[in-house]
Amino acid sequence: MRIGRLVKHHIKKIFQHCEDNDHGELVRMTNNQYSKNTFGINYPFCTEVSLIAEEELRRYWTDVYLVRGKSFRVSSQWFDTSKEQFIDYLINKKIATENEISVLDEVALEQEFKTKITIRENSRYKGSAIGNAQNLLVRNILSNLGKESFSENDWKETKDYFLNSCAYCSEPNDLVIEHIIPINRASLGEHRLGNLIPSCKSCNSKKADKNYLDFLSGQPDKIERIEQYMESRNYVPLGDNEQVAQVSKRYIT
Repeated sequence: MRIGRLVKHHIKKIFQHCEDNDHGELVRMTNNQYSKNTFGINYPFCTEVSLIAEEELRRYWTDVYLVRGKSFRVSSQWFDTSKEQFIDYLINKKIATENEISVLDEVALEQEFKTKITIRENSRYKGSAIGNAQNLLVRNILSNLGKESFSENDWKETKDYFLNSCAYCSEPNDLVIEHIIPINRASLGEHRLGNLIPSCKSCNSKKADKNYLDFLSGQPDKIERIEQYMESRNYVPLGDNEQVAQVSKRYIT
């Protein structure tokens, strides 16, 4: 099971543990350093909704949890490398057992296998060309819709922001335009200035359609630099929980 699904599956149990067994744990979970030491993430596990600045909302999942009379949202900034630490936390706090987590992994693998089989069976009738055409349609929509326009000078300023070097590895050679959030059906990135950064050809090829957070796992300084750039351009990714609603709001209404 991927780390995001694993965390979401246990959020209510974690908060119930705070309610029933350790009130102080809720306070600790809102501390940035505690969360970094415990889970290996760069933001607090959770934050009171009233304390989250608007520009920080994209760092949290949209679900709101009421704990000890206060409303909280949980950080969405998780890396696959944090999975082992998160599992250790669940076991040490007696929130889940190794066996329960193993069962979840087995169920997730079974679901993934069934999904692949279903896709393979459907392909007999629909063919991969339909999926490719749908993805191409989304790419066209995301590449062309919207009111933003930018010039060659804007792109020069972007390269200057990153010191005319690759935003991922800091090498200055063979720079190309890279979409931070990939333009495809899964990620819904957009061809907007705030989603464009300079990348060397090697990093551009290695990253491909990966999430930039996973690609830069273990390099929080580079992640922060990229996210500061996105904010400086007022670019807010469509996200993963409200994609349809935000696409409609941005392009249809």
